[in-house]
Amino acid sequence: MRYAAGKARDDLGSGAVLVRPDGVVAWAGERHPDREAFERAAVQWFGSPGA
Repeated sequence: MRYAAGKARDDLGSGAVLVRPDGVVAWAGERHPDREAFERAAVQWFGSPGA
């Protein structure tokens, strides 16, 4: 997984997004994202760490 930061072209109110390798948004968080919700989405799409 790679982290990339940048200014959004269109501000839709998301503070963070998780994008799958095929370009589909797998998860989007509010201005103050829920870390647990992010971790659940990451495991769902990419598997458990170290697996």
